[in-house]
Amino acid sequence: MISHLRRIAAFLAFFVATGTAWSQAYPAKAITIIVPYGAGGGTDTMARYIAEGLSSRLKQSVIIENIPGAGGTIAVNKAMNSPADGYVLAVSNGLEFEMQQMASGTMPSGKSSTLTPIALIGTQSMVLVARPDLGFKSVGDLIAYSKANPGKLALATSGPGTSLFLAGLMFEKSAGIETLRVPYKSAPQIINDLIGKNVDVAVLALPSALTYIQNGQLIALATTDAQRTSITPDLPSLSEYPDFQKFDTKVWYALQGPPGLPSSIAEVVGNAVRDMQKDPQFMARMESLAVVPAKYGTADEFVQLKSAQYAAFRNALGLNK
Repeated sequence: MISHLRRIAAFLAFFVATGTAWSQAYPAKAITIIVPYGAGGGTDTMARYIAEGLSSRLKQSVIIENIPGAGGTIAVNKAMNSPADGYVLAVSNGLEFEMQQMASGTMPSGKSSTLTPIALIGTQSMVLVARPDLGFKSVGDLIAYSKANPGKLALATSGPGTSLFLAGLMFEKSAGIETLRVPYKSAPQIINDLIGKNVDVAVLALPSALTYIQNGQLIALATTDAQRTSITPDLPSLSEYPDFQKFDTKVWYALQGPPGLPSSIAEVVGNAVRDMQKDPQFMARMESLAVVPAKYGTADEFVQLKSAQYAAFRNALGLNK
């Protein structure tokens, strides 16, 4: 009996030691962070700040891989099918995975689980903008024009599942209008075509649009948060309008891993992210992007936020009835 108990104790000691050694050995090589958009946008910039912070803390190179297209689903599929060893991570800010489920009723590539949440970085306001020559002075002007010209107002979007797409779709449903949605791979492309008068309106992350709003190349109509943002205190939020009283959607920045990522590795990366959020330089960079830091930076905080946004989106589409 004693010898049997000794064998069990030895096995448990080996298991604990092995698990500890695994987490201590990680990372042993370069890490790749997948970004579901092209270079130059807000998500790409944030991902590069995260990569720099992780690299200095984990003592390994962290490489950014931009995989734009299909509303982020190409990038999500790659992350879903990557080995669960912590060497491929993904920065996300939308419901790309959930949109795939809604569209197909199945998990991509037969997977039976979702991406592994690691850490919430922060959130960011979005803004509804229009071309100046359209003459819109308010959200009411846009809605009135669209109702008088159904399907003619060209709404630029970054593709199904992204925060910009979902905010635009929720705006349509709440306003009771129909637009012509035009998909793009990145925010800079959207802005170029707005200025070039190839599309009419868009929902953009506030920092991406702010310079163009300030110099008069774009007209800001409202932000998408429940309250006004300190960056544009004179700009109303959509929730101030009767048709949008419960409207509250924002960009989030979170780090995730493939399905089945060991908790020991997720903890190593998550702790590094939370340490970054104590760094004044990193916080200053977040402020420059108008990102509100996460309160705790945990996976649970991210899951709660994402679940709330998903429920709001489904409610806007009438899918929760």
